[in-house]
Amino acid sequence: MRKIFAILFFILLNKLLFAQFKDNYFVTEDVKAIADIDFNYEFNSNSISNKFLNTYLFGNHIDSLNKQWMFNKLKKNNRFGADIEGGISLFLFPDTFAGLSKMGFFVKFGESYHTDITFSRDIFKMFFDGNKRFAGDTADFSNSSLNIIDYQQMQIGILTKFGTTKNKSTFGIGISVNKGISNTQINIKTAGLFTDKNAEYIDLYADYDVCRSDTGSNKNTIKGFGASLNVYYSYETEKKNRLSIQFTNFGYINWNKQSQHFAKDTSIHFEGVSVNDILNIQGNIFGKANSDSIVNLYTYTDSSHSYYMTMPACMEISYLYNFSEKVRVDLSIKKMFFVNYDPFILLKTQITQNKRNIFSFNVSYGGYESVNIFEKRDLNFGLEYAHNFGKGLILIAGSNYINGYLSPYSITAQGIFVSIKKLFF
Repeated sequence: MRKIFAILFFILLNKLLFAQFKDNYFVTEDVKAIADIDFNYEFNSNSISNKFLNTYLFGNHIDSLNKQWMFNKLKKNNRFGADIEGGISLFLFPDTFAGLSKMGFFVKFGESYHTDITFSRDIFKMFFDGNKRFAGDTADFSNSSLNIIDYQQMQIGILTKFGTTKNKSTFGIGISVNKGISNTQINIKTAGLFTDKNAEYIDLYADYDVCRSDTGSNKNTIKGFGASLNVYYSYETEKKNRLSIQFTNFGYINWNKQSQHFAKDTSIHFEGVSVNDILNIQGNIFGKANSDSIVNLYTYTDSSHSYYMTMPACMEISYLYNFSEKVRVDLSIKKMFFVNYDPFILLKTQITQNKRNIFSFNVSYGGYESVNIFEKRDLNFGLEYAHNFGKGLILIAGSNYINGYLSPYSITAQGIFVSIKKLFF
C-alpha cells in the first residue's frame, strides 16, 4: 500500500491550485480537512484533429490520404497546446489556527507538463511530407514557436473565512516553490526554405532564438529553481450563489548555468554531395560529413549560462448561481498568460440527483483552439460526474470535450480530469 501511495504521489501531475474550493461537491461547513489526489490532461488545437494527433502520438502509420485531408484543414496561423498535470494535496480547517478562528492552511505537491506550439501551414507540411511539394517554391516557416516545460511544485499557504451569517467570503494565498525539470523554447521570427524545381539545391534562411535547459542526465542536479504566487477569493451569498476569482502560478523559474540561450540569423546554400564511387558511399559521404556537427552548429552554442522564464500563469473568474436545491449553473472565464492561449469560456449546468450523485453538462469555447476569441469555431460539449461513496470519500470525473471522442476526425480537442477526495469531519 505504501508503494502504491508513493507511485501516485510522484507520478500524478499537478492540477491548478484552489480547485477544491471551486468544485466543492458534497463539502459542508463541518469539514475539518480535505485530502485530494487529482489528474488532468488536455490537448487542444485550432487545426489538428484528434484522429490525426492520436495516430501520430501512438506511432501508427499516417497514409497519404490522411495527410492530405489534414493539410486541407490547416490555416495560415496554427496552434497546438497540451497540459498534463496532477498532484496530491491536503487542506486543513482546524477550530483554531495560530490562535485564530476560521483560519486554515494547505500543502500540495505536484508535477506539470506544458506544451504550446504555433506553426505555419508550410512547416507542418514539410515535417510530415518533406520538401518535394515545394519544388520551385519557398516554404515559409516564419512566426513559429515551441515552448515545452516540465516542472514540479511544492505549495504552502493559508486560508481565512470571514463575513456575516448571510454573506461569507473566503480568501487564500499561497507560495509555490518551483523545481524545473526541463525546458525548450524556440522562436522563429522569419525563416524559409527554397527548393530548386529540379531538386539540384536548396536555400535556407532563418532568424531565430533558442532557450534550452541543462541537458545533463544527473537527476540530483537542480536544473531550474523559482517561485510562484497563488491568490484565491470567493464571495457567497445567503442563497449559496458564489463569485470566485483566482490567480495561479504567477512566477518564474531560473534555469541553471549549464543552460543555453542564444540567437542566430543565418542562411545556408546546399547543393548536395558528389558520389564518385556508388559502391563506396560510406567513404564518399559519411567520411566527410558529420550530421551531429551540422545539428550542433545550428541548434547549440559553445557558451552556457542561466536564463529566466515566466511560468504558464492563469486567471479564472466564475459565478455559480443556484436555481434550486437540485439545479445550478456555473459560468467561468479562464485566461492563461505567457502562453498561446485565448480566453476559455465554460458554461456548466449541475443537476443533483440525490445525496450521492451530481451530474454536470457543459459547453465551452476558446483556449488553444482559437487564434483569437472572435474566430469562428465549433463549440465543445462535456460531461462531469461526482459520486459520494459515503464516509467522506468522493470521486469526480469528466471531460470538457466529449464531442472530441465522438467525432475525432473533425474535432480538435480532447481531455479528461479525475479527482479523488477524502473529507474529514
